[in-house]
Amino acid sequence: MTLQTWHPFAGLRRQNGYNNTFGFPFTGFDTGAGTEYSTAVGSWRIPLDVVNNAGDLVISASVPGVDPANIKVNIEKGVLTIQAENPVVETEDNVEYAETEYLRRERRTGSFSRAIKLPDAVDQENVTSEYSNGVLTITLPRSEATRAREIAVKVA
Repeated sequence: MTLQTWHPFAGLRRQNGYNNTFGFPFTGFDTGAGTEYSTAVGSWRIPLDVVNNAGDLVISASVPGVDPANIKVNIEKGVLTIQAENPVVETEDNVEYAETEYLRRERRTGSFSRAIKLPDAVDQENVTSEYSNGVLTITLPRSEATRAREIAVKVA
């Protein structure tokens, strides 16, 4: 008898369609912070939705209140990295906050990032991103070489 390690997300892996489409693109994706390719700076991770849209991978990242000029998207060695910075508002020159005492401060400031290992099936040269209403949407098209195609059957 062989012992098998129990994994709480094993059932979800079998059910998620995107895993089959790209051949388990997000190994470690469901195990949280601290995994090799699903990491974050600090104690906060940029929340993501990842969907398969007609064979293309679409990632929606919530970055509300962040100036789009302070968002960087990078792909290096098959890893997509999203970096964002939301600088602290108050400065010595800012009279509005000169004598402010915070009673509660919940809005996120500082730098944060998220890195995800990409599947080999992604066409990394044609990735696009756009920012609208606090959501960064990154579209990663599937490479033509890995798209399904019909092959004609010749009669001999």
